[in-house]
Amino acid sequence: MPPPIPDLDGYRSDVGRYLEAPGPAADAAFAHLFSAAAVAGLEAYEGGDPRRMRALARFAAEGHLRLASADEMAGIHELLRAPLVAGGRDGAVTLGEVDAQLAAEPDRERRRELQGARLRALDQHLRGPMSDAALRRADAARALGAASAAALIARVAGLDLAALADDAARVLDGTDDIAARSLDRVARASLGAPASALEAADLPRLTRAPDLEADLPPEALAAAVGRTREVMGSRGGGARASSAAGVAGALGTLRETGAALARAGVSPRLPTESRALGDPSLVLAHAVVMEGLLAEPEWLRRVLGTADPEPIVVGAAAARLLLLRAGAATARGLGTGPDPDLMSRAVGVAWPAELSLAADLGDLAPADELRARMLAAALRRYLREEHGERWFLDPSAAGLLRELWLEGGDLEPATIARELGSTGLDAGLLVAEAVERLG
Repeated sequence: MPPPIPDLDGYRSDVGRYLEAPGPAADAAFAHLFSAAAVAGLEAYEGGDPRRMRALARFAAEGHLRLASADEMAGIHELLRAPLVAGGRDGAVTLGEVDAQLAAEPDRERRRELQGARLRALDQHLRGPMSDAALRRADAARALGAASAAALIARVAGLDLAALADDAARVLDGTDDIAARSLDRVARASLGAPASALEAADLPRLTRAPDLEADLPPEALAAAVGRTREVMGSRGGGARASSAAGVAGALGTLRETGAALARAGVSPRLPTESRALGDPSLVLAHAVVMEGLLAEPEWLRRVLGTADPEPIVVGAAAARLLLLRAGAATARGLGTGPDPDLMSRAVGVAWPAELSLAADLGDLAPADELRARMLAAALRRYLREEHGERWFLDPSAAGLLRELWLEGGDLEPATIARELGSTGLDAGLLVAEAVERLG
C-alpha cells in the first residue's frame, strides 16, 4: 500500500494555482501534482470525502499520463495546427478544420476529395506519433498497476469500464433500427441521397442539415437561448455561439450554454476539487439537457417561435442519436482498442480507421459523455413528468437545476438519477428517447 499524500491542503492549494492558467507551461511548473507518488498517494488517502478524493486522484492520473507523452503530444498539436490537408475551399487547411469544411461543402465529390486528403495526412503524419504517445501512456499506467491508460483513470475515478461497455452495447442494440430509418430520412431531406449512398465524408454535412438552416437563424436562436437562460435565473454562464451553422451549430450553442450555466452555478464556497474537478459527466449532463431542447417541439414553438417544429425535431433528434451512437461505440472499446466495424455500425457508413487514431490514448471522454447522456435522460424525464412539456419555462424546474449546479462535484450521477426516480444511470432511457422522437 503506497503512503498517502502527506500534505493534502498543500496539494489542493497548488491545484488551484495550476488551474489559474493550465497548459504545458503549468504542467512543467507543477509537475509534482502529477507524479506517480501523487497518484498513488491520493488513491490511497483515507479520511477525506471519497468523491473529492476521486476527483483529485483523477486529476493527478490524467496529468501523469499527459506528462508521460508530453513530447509526442507537443508534436501532434503542432501537426494539428499545420495546413496539412489540400483541397479546402481556401486552399490547404489544418486537420482540425476539415469537419467544418466538409459541413460547408455542398459538392459531394469535393467532400470526398477533402476526406481522402485528410486520411492520407493522418496516416502519413499522425499515425506514428499517436502510436508512440499511446505506448508512453500505457507504460506509465502499467507502472502504476493498471492494464491500460483508460483502466488507470477508471480505477482512480471509481468507474466500471465493463459496465459502461454493457451500457454502450445496450444503446447500440436498442437503436439500430431507429437509427437506420432516421439516417435515411434525414439523408434524403438534407443531402438528396439515401443513407445507403453515404460516406463518412458526408456526415458533417448531414448533421448541419442545410435544408433546415433557414428555420434556425442565428439571431432567433441567440434570442431563444437568452430567454431560456433568463428563466433559469442565471446571472452568469454566458456562452459563445457555435461557429457552425444549421442543426449542428444550434446543438453546439445550446450544449455550450448548458455547460456554462452549470459551471457558473457552482457554490464558490466549495473546495477546488468540487468546484473545478468534479465528475465531468455532471457538467456534461446539463449541457446535454440544454442541447436536447432543439428536439423539444414546445421549446421550438414557444421559445424559438417555429411555426412547424417537426422537421427540426427530426433533424435534431437524428443528429443527437448519431452522436450518441458514435460515442457509445467508442466507449465500448475503452481499454480494448477502437473497433472500426463497430463504429461503422454506429454511424451507418464505412468508418475509416484513421479517424480513430486518438482512441488508444486512454481518454475517458466517451465514457463521461455516455454517463452524462444517461443522467440527462433521467433529468429530462423527471422535469417533464413534474413540470410538463414546457418545463423549460417553469421557474420551479429551473430551481431544481440551480440546486444541482450549486453542489458542483459533490454529487454522484447515479445517486442523482435514483433520487429522480430512475434505477440509476439507465441506458434504456436513451433508447426510449430515441424511439419517442424518431419512432
